[in-house]
Amino acid sequence: MKKIILILTLIFLASSAYAISWSQLKSWGNKTLEPDVKYNIETEGYNVRVYEFTPISDPGSTCVMTFTNEKMGMFCFNKSKEAIRKE
Repeated sequence: MKKIILILTLIFLASSAYAISWSQLKSWGNKTLEPDVKYNIETEGYNVRVYEFTPISDPGSTCVMTFTNEKMGMFCFNKSKEAIRKE
C-alpha cells in the first residue's frame, strides 16, 4: 500500500512540475515592477498597448515598451530635467 501511495505521489509531483514553465522557475524570486504609466494607442487593426517605466538600475531614465498582437518593442532614454523634478 505504501508503494502505491508513493508512486501516486511521485506521478502527481512530476505532472505538477511539468506544468510550471522554465521561465517561471527562473524568475521565481524577481521583483515585479509596476509601470509608471500604461495606456492604449488608438490604431486601426492593431491593439497597441504602451507601458512606461523607470528602470530600477537607472532612475534617471525612462523606458517605453509597446506591444501588439504580433510584435513588441522597447526604447529607453534619459529623463528630462522637468520630468525628474515632477517625481
